[in-house]
Amino acid sequence: MPRRRNVDLALKVLDYVRSRGCVLTADVANALGISADGAYHMLASLAARGELCVVRAGFNIWCIPGAAADPFTAAVPCLAEVRSILREMAEAARGGVVSIMPIRVARELARRCRMPPSFSLLIVVNRYLSHLLAAERTKTGYIVPRDRLLDLASKPPGPPCAQLRAASRGNDVATVTFKLPHGVLAELDRLASQLGVRRSDLIRRAIEAYLHNTAVVAPPQAAAQEMGLDDEDFPVIKGRV
Repeated sequence: MPRRRNVDLALKVLDYVRSRGCVLTADVANALGISADGAYHMLASLAARGELCVVRAGFNIWCIPGAAADPFTAAVPCLAEVRSILREMAEAARGGVVSIMPIRVARELARRCRMPPSFSLLIVVNRYLSHLLAAERTKTGYIVPRDRLLDLASKPPGPPCAQLRAASRGNDVATVTFKLPHGVLAELDRLASQLGVRRSDLIRRAIEAYLHNTAVVAPPQAAAQEMGLDDEDFPVIKGRV
């Protein structure tokens, strides 16, 4: 019976995410009346099976792969203002390229959305800019051709998790051999069995997610200081999201 209940819950969660395109863990917990931990584990299980993908922005955004939804604005509606800010920057640019600093976009977004500037907001804005402008990133920000920025600002980004899906579908596959401690291997097998996936699939998805996440460089501490923040503005948050 417990297994049957898990199957029923998985179907309900999947139907809910399909109806929204992208959701937060809290959305699922509140909509289905389950705990945040229960929602997280079910979403993670569906992601491990390939039914969902996850976009990490300082928190998890769970999406149907290829859904016609902007995962960031679905999670934080105020982020829709970012494209307006980018469009205004492009229209005001005198040259053929536009230099975009995440700290400045975050500061303007905080003003428009009437929220205090925070390091968390800076992280989210930086991740969203990376989602929109990934190919244009430099060490300190983004340099984007004016015409391209106008085009990006006028339309939503591509389907969520498209890069991970493309990597998973690639035909050029190599076999990699490496060693793991026995304890790690046992934990890996336990998790694979719990999620109902093969060990190799779990390892591959973990590597893909790691590469995707590390491609987005968190804003430096100096940027937070420029925003007028100090160590007390960095709360320690525990629990799953």
